[in-house]
Amino acid sequence: MQALGGVEQRLEDLAEHVRRLEDRVLRLEALAQPALPPPRELPAPAAPVRGAGEAPSLAGVLGLLGRTFLVLAGAFLIRTFTESGALPRLAGVLLGLGYAAAWAVAADRAGARGRSLSAACHAAACTVIAYPLLWETTVRFAVLAPAAAAAALLGFTVLLMAVAWRRAMEGIAWMVALSSLGTGFALMAATSAVPLFCGLFLLFAGATLGFKGRPGWQGLHWPAALAADAAILSMAILATSPGGSPELARNLPAPLALALSLALVVIYLGSFLARAVLQPRSVRGFEVVQTLAVLPIGFGGAIRVAQASGSGTLELGLAGLALGLGCYAAAFTFVRKQAEGSSDFRFIAGLALVLVLASSPFLLPGGWLALHFALLGLAAAALGRRFQRQSLVLHSAALLTAAALASGLLAAAGAAFLGPERAAWGWPAYGVLAALLAAHLVLAARRGPGPGPWGLRLPCFLLGAMALLGLAALAVRAGQTGAGDPGALAALRTGVLALAAVAAGALGRWFPAGDLGWLVHPLLAATAVKLVAQDVPQGRPLTLTLAFTCFGLALLAAPTLARRNSRHGASGSAEMDGQEPP
Repeated sequence: MQALGGVEQRLEDLAEHVRRLEDRVLRLEALAQPALPPPRELPAPAAPVRGAGEAPSLAGVLGLLGRTFLVLAGAFLIRTFTESGALPRLAGVLLGLGYAAAWAVAADRAGARGRSLSAACHAAACTVIAYPLLWETTVRFAVLAPAAAAAALLGFTVLLMAVAWRRAMEGIAWMVALSSLGTGFALMAATSAVPLFCGLFLLFAGATLGFKGRPGWQGLHWPAALAADAAILSMAILATSPGGSPELARNLPAPLALALSLALVVIYLGSFLARAVLQPRSVRGFEVVQTLAVLPIGFGGAIRVAQASGSGTLELGLAGLALGLGCYAAAFTFVRKQAEGSSDFRFIAGLALVLVLASSPFLLPGGWLALHFALLGLAAAALGRRFQRQSLVLHSAALLTAAALASGLLAAAGAAFLGPERAAWGWPAYGVLAALLAAHLVLAARRGPGPGPWGLRLPCFLLGAMALLGLAALAVRAGQTGAGDPGALAALRTGVLALAAVAAGALGRWFPAGDLGWLVHPLLAATAVKLVAQDVPQGRPLTLTLAFTCFGLALLAAPTLARRNSRHGASGSAEMDGQEPP
C-alpha cells in the first residue's frame, strides 16, 4: 500500500509539472502573437474558425511540439511503472488508455476555442498513444481479449472522429481513419479474430459513406472501402482454404462468413441505390469501382463459402435475383423517362442485368436456365418496343445471347456447318430459337420515318442474325442423314448458306428495321470460300452441280433484294428515344 501511495504521489507531481509547463507554453504563444486591434462585433459563427487565436510563428510551433513530446513522455512514464510491476498490467493499460482519451478531450476543447493547431497536436498525441498501446497490450502482453481490443479501437475511432467532425478538421479525420484501419488489420492478422474485425471494417465503411456530403471529407470512403474489400476477400479465402488452423476454423464459421460477405454487398449497393433514387446525380468513379469490386468479392465470396461448406447456393441465387429485379424496379419506377439516358439510369439498369445474369445459374439447371433467359429476353424486347425503352432492347439482346449460349444453340450451329457428323440439338435450343426469331420480329416489325439509332439497330440485327444462323443449322440437321457422303454434306451446306443469303435479303426488304440485308454479301462471300475450300475437293459431279446451281441462283436473287432494300432503307425503323414516331 505504501508503494502504491508513493506511485500516486509521483503521478500527481508529474501532472503538476505538466500543467506548469503547459502554462509556460501558453504564455510564450501569447507573447509571440502580434498585437491586433480589437475586433468588430460579429455574429457568433456556427462552427469555430480554424486557426483563430493562433499565429503560425516559429515559437508557437516549437512550443506545441514541445508540449506534445511532454505528453508522450507521460505515456512512457506510465509504461515504465507498468513494466516494473509498480502498477498491475491491467491497471496500467486502463490508465494509459484513459490518459490517451484525456488528450482527445483536450483536442476538442482546443478546437472549440479556435486553436486548430493545438487541437491537431492533441489529437496526434492521442493517436500515437492509443493505437500502438491497443496492439501491444492485445498481442504482446495478452492483457486485452480480441473483443475488448476491437471495442477499444472502435471507441477511440468514434471519439476522435467526433472531435474532427465537430471542429471541422478533416486532417484529424484522415489521421484517425488510416491509423484505425492499419491497427485493425494488424490485430486481425495477429489474433485470428477475422469475423470480428471484418465486422469492424464494415462499420467503418458504412460510416464513411455518410461523410460524402461534407466538403473535405469525401475521400475518406476510398481507404475504408479498400479495407473492407480486402478484409472480406481475405476472410472468404481463409474460410474456403483446406487445412486451415483449428483456431481459425472455430473463429470463422461458414454462416458468419456468408453473412459478412453479403453485408458488404448490401452496404454499398444499398447506399448507391438509395442515393440514386433519393438524390439523383451523375454516377461517379467511386460507385462504379466499388460496384465492380463488391460483386465478385462480396457476392462471389458468399457463393464460394456456400459451395465449400456444402450449404447450397439456392438462397444466394434467390437473393441475387430479387436484388436484380429490385434494381430494375428502381430504375424504371423512380428514374424519370426523360432521364433514361442518364448515367444513374444506366448504372442501375446495368447492375440489374449483371445481378440477374450472375444469380440465375444458381437457381436453374442448364436447359431451364436457357428458357429462363429466353423468356426474360423476349419480355424485355416486347416491353422495350411497347414503352419505347432503349435500355430494355439492349438488355433483351444480352439475355437472349446468354440463352443461346446456355442452350447450346450457338455450339450446335457451329457444328452443323463445321462438324463432320450430324449436330446434336437439345430440347432447349428449339425454344431459344423461337424466342430469338420472335424478339427480332417484334423489334423490326414497325416502320418509322427514318432509321433508328445504332444502339437500337445493332441489338435487333444481332437477334436476327442468331435466329437466321439457328434456322440454317436446323435445315442442315434436317437434311443430314448421318455420316454419309462428304460431297453430299458439303453441297447441302452450300445450298443452305445460299438460301440463308436470299432469306436475309428478303427479310431486310420486308422488315427494313431489322437490317438483315447487311448479311447478304457476307453470306455470299462465305459461300464462295466454302465452295473453293470444301465442295471442290470433296464433291462429285452431281454434288458440284447442285452446289454451283444454288450459289448461282443466290448470286442472282440476293443482291437484287439487297439493292431494293437499300432503296427502301429511308423508311427505316421507329426511333425509340422516348417519343412515339408520328
